[in-house]
Amino acid sequence: ANALKQQAKSHDIFRSLCINVAQLAHRTEMNWKMKVLGYKKEKIRPLNDARAVDAGANFLGEAFIFSVAVSLILAEQVRSRSQAKRQRNAVDERLDTLEKQVSQYREELDRLEEERAMLRTEVDSLSSEYATTSTILMQIIGHGMDKHGRVPPKIDQQTVDRFLDGERVDIDNL
Repeated sequence: ANALKQQAKSHDIFRSLCINVAQLAHRTEMNWKMKVLGYKKEKIRPLNDARAVDAGANFLGEAFIFSVAVSLILAEQVRSRSQAKRQRNAVDERLDTLEKQVSQYREELDRLEEERAMLRTEVDSLSSEYATTSTILMQIIGHGMDKHGRVPPKIDQQTVDRFLDGERVDIDNL
């Protein structure tokens, strides 16, 4: 404000601007006082030039400071909104990614459940075949018949041990 006062004293154009601004502000203030506070209406006397220059320079200085403050507030508001928007977009993108992953995991789970069901069916089928084969084998062994329908001779422990050791044992030659 002091720099503005010095400029107003040394520059005629700026001085006349300060005087005009101060006179306008003075008239506006006095009109409001008369209307709002109920003062008696009378003619508003203009300020002298020295007071008008000081008042106009003060007004312009305060207006400059006010405009800088408003600009900073608006800039911060814009920055804050853009940051919030970026954060919302990041959260939305992350949410979309997670939803896609959940969908993929569900599809994979469905595929694995189908595969498990097929394997369960195959295991049940093999179990049934095993039971049938086991029953037939027990019937064959129980009746004491070989694969040609003949009754094999008694097999001693030595022959069983040789068979378990991997030696080929021909039961026809026993």
